Amino acid sequence: MKRTALTLFLLLLSAVAIAGNDIWQSLFNEKMQEAKQGNSNAQFDVASMYQNGRGVKPDLSKATEWYKKSAAQKNPKAISRLKILQANEERFKKVLAQADNGNAESQYKLGKMYTEGAGVNINHARATEAFKSAATQGHAKAEYKLGLHYYEGAGVNQNRKTAYKWFRAAAEQNHPAAQYYLGKMYASGSGVKQNYTTSLEWLTKAVDGGFNQARGEMIDVSERMKVRETEKATPAPVKKVAVKKKKPVKKASKSRPKKDKARTAKVDKPEKTPEFAIEDLMVAAWNRDNKPVAYLPSAINNCRTEESNIVCYSDSQTRKSGNNLIKFKTKSVMKDFSKDGSFKVTYRNLVVDSDSVASIDTSEDDEEVGSDDDSAGSTYKVKAGWGKVHALECQLKDSGTVSCLKNKIHTFVLVSPHTLASGK
Repeated sequence: MKRTALTLFLLLLSAVAIAGNDIWQSLFNEKMQEAKQGNSNAQFDVASMYQNGRGVKPDLSKATEWYKKSAAQKNPKAISRLKILQANEERFKKVLAQADNGNAESQYKLGKMYTEGAGVNINHARATEAFKSAATQGHAKAEYKLGLHYYEGAGVNQNRKTAYKWFRAAAEQNHPAAQYYLGKMYASGSGVKQNYTTSLEWLTKAVDGGFNQARGEMIDVSERMKVRETEKATPAPVKKVAVKKKKPVKKASKSRPKKDKARTAKVDKPEKTPEFAIEDLMVAAWNRDNKPVAYLPSAINNCRTEESNIVCYSDSQTRKSGNNLIKFKTKSVMKDFSKDGSFKVTYRNLVVDSDSVASIDTSEDDEEVGSDDDSAGSTYKVKAGWGKVHALECQLKDSGTVSCLKNKIHTFVLVSPHTLASGK
């Protein structure tokens, strides 16, 4: 059973970036074939998919039907899940009755049960209605959930301005996750006028409230403020660095002609040493394997000069790490430019956000499906903030390339299509 669940999980991870819905549908069809052949593990997976609406429309009655078929073969997880479903059905009836009487807490719980499919089919539209009923009574958690529904367009048309309204209401009641989203919205100018200073204020409150995921956003906003301040400032003069070029070695001639004094004087004149500007590196758009790099000036970052250094801060990047999709940015500093065209680079990755990769539920049934655990950021497993420092020793070449040695271990070459196109 564990092997089957793990196989499904790995299959999803390998293809999640391609087309999430198509993959779930493909998995559902595959598992349904096995379930019809009497495989109890596949029957459990099909039931779970019906319950959570993955690859198929949510249908609690069909989920129960397949759980029963799996349980009839003494599948322990199916037996446990059936008990939870029965308990949640009873719980749903009680919560619904209390919500109909206008109890805000029950209306909030009802919204969660509709969202999670606990005791009832998943229905985001009804969940939104339930959250709205509680939110209009000033229930902070419901205000946050309602804001999230409008922010994501779940059960309602996406509306960032309305999302802002409800996030703000919850944030003013010290809801840390709502404060986090307010910070994000002020940073991006989504639903509200962009304001980095206000963004930092709300993100700081979120961190103070225990929402550690906001730390990465705080650093990101601070870096973006630096970039904006630099763009407004008067550009500093470009520093010129002389690059020594080796003269080609001339082959010795068998017969030496007599010296011409006038010609000798001309040859002995010191040649003008060619120079490159730091600006040349900044406008070059460096690529590695035909992809823009984040640690040198390129198409995916913003760079500025700070005294004799170049500082770059990249756009958002995404990487899969284990069971998480990581959103991160890269900050790099280029420094110690020498006359021979060499320079050093240090860079660090900043984890701004992370989301668990969706997968079939393979967790143990030690927690009620419709439980009220609403702790902010509890599902994040990757810590937000700065990663370790990496060091590069680089050499600018005449052919529009840069050769770099990373962490004194391996060497790679970066190419600038702009430089090559200009014939430099």
